[in-house]
Amino acid sequence: MPLKSMKDLLVQQLNELYAGEKHIAQVLPKLARVATSPRLKDVLDGYEDQAKDRVRRIESVFDEMDLKPKRTEAKGTKGLLDDCLKLAAMDSAEDHVRDAALIAVAQHVQHDAIAGYGCAKTWARLLGMNDAADDLHRSLMEERNADADLTRIAEDLNLAAIEAAV
Repeated sequence: MPLKSMKDLLVQQLNELYAGEKHIAQVLPKLARVATSPRLKDVLDGYEDQAKDRVRRIESVFDEMDLKPKRTEAKGTKGLLDDCLKLAAMDSAEDHVRDAALIAVAQHVQHDAIAGYGCAKTWARLLGMNDAADDLHRSLMEERNADADLTRIAEDLNLAAIEAAV
């Protein structure tokens, strides 16, 4: 799709966010199953439902624009999640270390989503699409909260991983 306008750029970003959220909703249950920290399991399980809510919000934004989302490949998100799945499959890793690695990659995904939602929200607001901007802001805040949750869990898990190695 050629980028001739800010609306085109917004649509491209929304398609990437949509594809990323769809992929996240598929991968998170797998990550939750291999996480050993009960707190991490709970957080990852909760994010699956949030990802589905964000998909619905993006679909709502597309409806507002009289468009349908296109199933593009979110290469950045997919690559990060594929890395996470490889880490999850490492049976030889110490539990705390694997959990710490899962958190690190999950936070990479969060940061990518934060950037994407932040840009999309700003562009929607500038285009006068205030309802869409509000929906995108809600998703942005969920992503920021998820990142903060992961940081709190990581502070404990990283220390436990280091202590386990000593």
